[in-house]
Amino acid sequence: MATAPARVAVPEDLQAALAAEPDARAFFEGLTASQKRGYTEWIEQAKKPETRQRRLEQTLDSLREHRSRR
Repeated sequence: MATAPARVAVPEDLQAALAAEPDARAFFEGLTASQKRGYTEWIEQAKKPETRQRRLEQTLDSLREHRSRR
């Protein structure tokens, strides 16, 4: 019995940023669910808006360079 691929809830701000960055989006979509969750949870755990924005920018930088979170 096959299982469905794991779905990761991607925050709206990350979705919007990825829509503007096709290469980063393609790399993100190729990551495992666990790797995607690493990015999304890190962004969502930010308590201050400026921290969230900084993490979003750092995430995009990493995805542009085809680096996954460790």
